[in-house]
Amino acid sequence: MTRRMDRPAETKNAAELFDRVWSRGTYAGFSQNTSGQGATPFLDAFVSAVKKLGAKPSRVVELGAGSCDHAMRCALEGFETTAVEYSAVAVTSARERLLHRSEGRLAIVQADLFAFTRKMISRSLTGLYANSVFHFLSSHERREQYRIIRDALIEHGVLAVSFKAEGDALQKRGSVVEDTPAGPVVKGDDEIRRLFVTNSDALADELRDEGYTVQDVIRWTVPDYNIASESGAFVGLLATR
Repeated sequence: MTRRMDRPAETKNAAELFDRVWSRGTYAGFSQNTSGQGATPFLDAFVSAVKKLGAKPSRVVELGAGSCDHAMRCALEGFETTAVEYSAVAVTSARERLLHRSEGRLAIVQADLFAFTRKMISRSLTGLYANSVFHFLSSHERREQYRIIRDALIEHGVLAVSFKAEGDALQKRGSVVEDTPAGPVVKGDDEIRRLFVTNSDALADELRDEGYTVQDVIRWTVPDYNIASESGAFVGLLATR
């Protein structure tokens, strides 16, 4: 059993700011209508790693699922998939899209990640995927989540977690409010605080400290991801329990 972890005020504020981004249509729903909508090297690596385990069934969770495109891809791959998203606007949109598509076994849940993860059942998940979500958590908060997630994963279960990386279009649209071993935290024009990773080794060390084996570090860009004619830059870490 993991101890209850209430959502810190700063992350609660971030979740509500993201909800406002979705409500206002800022950044056009992030990856919608971009090359990152249904496939990235990071998502491909996660799918491959989960399949390699050969668990029957393979149960996966995506935290901060947003448009749920990546969760839909996981369901199409045959995984029993739960997509968790805080924004009611994003959830409603994803559920409406799901009505017109056949995505296998996909449940879309409206909840914040802290409330959801503390209720996860021990040794119940084959994989957990969090794409560009943990960049608004502090190192301490990430480590707490890694411990909770580790307890929920089966032996050799897969954790895939990615972050905004140095050079992302949003990095220059704000001001640095904190320097961390992994990179600067920038408060953007949208008031959201994001980590922009310059040192992925610091993130890998966090995972190792919490009992994971880091299998790969993947970098990629998505043209027009948040800002037209500019690219989103990401770094993802693939680890196993």
